[in-house]
Amino acid sequence: MLEPYEKQNIIFIDTEFSDLDPYKGEILSVGIVKQSGEELYLELDYDGESSDWVNKNILPLLTEKKVSKEDAPKLIRSFLGDALPFAVAFVDNYDLIYLTKIFGAGNLPFRWMTVDFASILFAIGVNPVKFQLDSAGARSFYKKLGIDMKKYRQHHALDDAKLLRDVWMKIVQ
Repeated sequence: MLEPYEKQNIIFIDTEFSDLDPYKGEILSVGIVKQSGEELYLELDYDGESSDWVNKNILPLLTEKKVSKEDAPKLIRSFLGDALPFAVAFVDNYDLIYLTKIFGAGNLPFRWMTVDFASILFAIGVNPVKFQLDSAGARSFYKKLGIDMKKYRQHHALDDAKLLRDVWMKIVQ
């Protein structure tokens, strides 16, 4: 269905953060899954304010031991090594902004030109806006691919990255 430029050196990322406004928000969690299925999940220390939506939908899912914003980049770099992979994210804008906030500009451990999965959906004839806003449309798409959504928690960085990998694997076969 899709012939990607790179088939091996790819990771799937997702982040959760305290607010959509990157000037106010901070990263709360990051999930990274390699194409091989290896995964890394981190929850970061944060005791500031969060939007009402985040308080309701994200914070209850954050149950792991927290790491500092200083340790998170080291752990991510250790997980990724020197491969400098292409990073695929569902809507990469926010993930990239929040990861840049902890790594610093120009210091990401993956290629700065990320792959926006919403654009891939668009290219294969799936309306990414409808997909994101219409859970029935998304469920139908996943079902068509043979993906069991019961395996994933919505708005959990690791599960979202795993789901993205699983969808990728189905559409590039």
